[in-house]
Amino acid sequence: MEAFPEKKSLIKLRRGNNIGYAIYGNKKNFPIFYFHGWPGSRFELKNIPLKEKKCFVIALERPGYGISDPISNFKIIDWPKIVLEVANKLKIKKFSIIGVSGGGPFALACANTIKNKRLKSVAIVCALAPSMAEGMNKGKVGMLLNYGKKPFISWLLINFTRMSLLNRNLEKNFNRWKRKIPLSKADSKLFTINRGIRLMENFKEAVKNGITGVHRDANLYSKDWGFKLKNIKRKIFVWHGDKDLTVPIITNKYYKKKLKNKKIFIKSNEGHFSICYNFMNDIIQQVSE
Repeated sequence: MEAFPEKKSLIKLRRGNNIGYAIYGNKKNFPIFYFHGWPGSRFELKNIPLKEKKCFVIALERPGYGISDPISNFKIIDWPKIVLEVANKLKIKKFSIIGVSGGGPFALACANTIKNKRLKSVAIVCALAPSMAEGMNKGKVGMLLNYGKKPFISWLLINFTRMSLLNRNLEKNFNRWKRKIPLSKADSKLFTINRGIRLMENFKEAVKNGITGVHRDANLYSKDWGFKLKNIKRKIFVWHGDKDLTVPIITNKYYKKKLKNKKIFIKSNEGHFSICYNFMNDIIQQVSE
């Protein structure tokens, strides 16, 4: 079942900013916070065939994405405090986290900061690695980090993309995106027109109120994240497809070396998007147990 109805809402933080979120599944299950990629929104999971009766996922939007308010001087290491505040307001005592692609660094920040009595498990999926990691200078991710080091150029490019998403037919946007972005065979096969349009809807939602979040994260990924991977004590589940052309599988060498406690799952013939589509239910079950 794809794209079952989501319940969207806002949480007002103590500082006055709103954080957008959507709930997928049944609240009777163990709660999992989902961190979207770059760009992304609370709509990201609408393209995944989740098992609604077996999950309870809260998809959070980072500041400046979708319906979340921007937060000035926001850093990756600031995210765990926001997650805890949202959990408290939702009356969630203990939870797990899944961070996908550009959401990976934010999931690791939580793993580094949030205590075991609140945080059960953390999984990162096809996640960005720090800019110095081997492979992070290649392909789409290398382009992202390069632009992140040039704030004005990245602002121009992201703003141009935003205008295209807001003003152009989503099917045309998808076809243009598919021509420009290197995709594995699994990813190309996955993206029917309908799934492609939902992907564009997710991108469009990310920037509908501006590019603050998308532009900021592009810059943050290329800088020091504010914590050391070697200091993370809890086990991290690391998932990646060996045919990922967006975040190359070689980045896993860095995580294998730097994370002291990890379990790595490399999936054969899976790409950047197909691994989420085909294995998200398994990952949800893993971090729920």
